[in-house]
Amino acid sequence: MQIEIVPRYFEPTDRIKKYVEEELAKLKLFEHMITHCRVLLEKNKDGELVEITLHAIGKNFVAHAVTDDMIKSIDQALAKMERQLIKYKEKRTKR
Repeated sequence: MQIEIVPRYFEPTDRIKKYVEEELAKLKLFEHMITHCRVLLEKNKDGELVEITLHAIGKNFVAHAVTDDMIKSIDQALAKMERQLIKYKEKRTKR
């Protein structure tokens, strides 16, 4: 899986970059479906936004999360993404 981290309006620390890569590694269960992953990290007036876009075979998945902490945003967005992938995998295996 190819991972692209795109920061906006700030320079992320190595700790945040490493955390993103480690957390995305937990999606190994779905790795056969995922071709590309784009993680947008943005600081704005509403808080710290994380948007994860996964390009899978036949479908694209998007998950957003905004909190006051970047790590919390990453965790929430990944939880949403995992729920989407589980649901999609279940639908594909039922057919």
